[in-house]
Amino acid sequence: MKDQKSHRSEKQQMNQVLLITVLLNLFLVILKVLAGTLSNSKGLIADGYHSASDVITTLGVIVGMYLAKKPRDEEHPYGHEKIETVAAFLLAIILLFVGFRTGIQSLKAVFKNEVVVVGKLAYFSAIISIALKELQYQITMGVSKKLNSNALKADAWHHRSDALSSIAALIGLVGASFGFMRVDAIMGVAVSVIVAKVGWNIFKESFHGLIDVSIKQEELEKIKKQILQLAAVYHINDIRTRIHGSVVYVDVRVCVDPYMEIHEGHQVADQIEAIVKEEIQHLEDVIVHLDPCFSSNENHDSQETECKIRAKIIHKNQ
Repeated sequence: MKDQKSHRSEKQQMNQVLLITVLLNLFLVILKVLAGTLSNSKGLIADGYHSASDVITTLGVIVGMYLAKKPRDEEHPYGHEKIETVAAFLLAIILLFVGFRTGIQSLKAVFKNEVVVVGKLAYFSAIISIALKELQYQITMGVSKKLNSNALKADAWHHRSDALSSIAALIGLVGASFGFMRVDAIMGVAVSVIVAKVGWNIFKESFHGLIDVSIKQEELEKIKKQILQLAAVYHINDIRTRIHGSVVYVDVRVCVDPYMEIHEGHQVADQIEAIVKEEIQHLEDVIVHLDPCFSSNENHDSQETECKIRAKIIHKNQ
């Protein structure tokens, strides 16, 4: 339910964040891999590979979000937003792979006890990485909240995990400078655990997004209570919500007077739609269906009485 101007603004913000991310990550890849190779630091090299994976995943996010913003068509009546969830899902798999690969390499280095030559470049690259990756996290997470983007949120956590892995690499360098060579490799293992944990969390969240999970139960109950406060609504027959990528769809069925005029029913539907719009952020569409509240008695007065009694019972149970 967003206008074209809003879509253009969101697209500009997204493109700016992703472009900055790619350029900074390319710089960090070169810096960390070079410093890690010169100092023979497994932690720093692993950290450099992590930054390289950031470039790949960010490019994937760019493609995924571009496709997700395409308007609905005949083959995709609900739009393409779920492509963004798929991008986040694939990002999670990449993170899990990177974490596993880094862990295996670092474990091998623990048993080899290889010598780490600590130089100023190694310290510099680790400190710069921590600062830049945390900055990327803050910027990307801020935009992801504004756009309600799971893919950007996943990319933001990828940056945060990189900042944490750089801290681990820095600790390894400090340990090596005091003669504790295995500290660097142990920190490499710590990096792999951090990356794998973030990947698993994003994997679970994006998986739920692929199977149309509902909004939070507290939000749903709040909407139901407000709808039942409308005098024309006797009770709610059904209400379903589903998160579709970065947006939400809602279907509501309510029971009303079967002899209500069409224009009155339209007003009731508008009131329910207004309630849903007020309570749910990033709402894409809401469908309201009015069911006639019939009883077995054919007498109109008896029907109306029974509906009101049922409504009172439901209100009391709420």
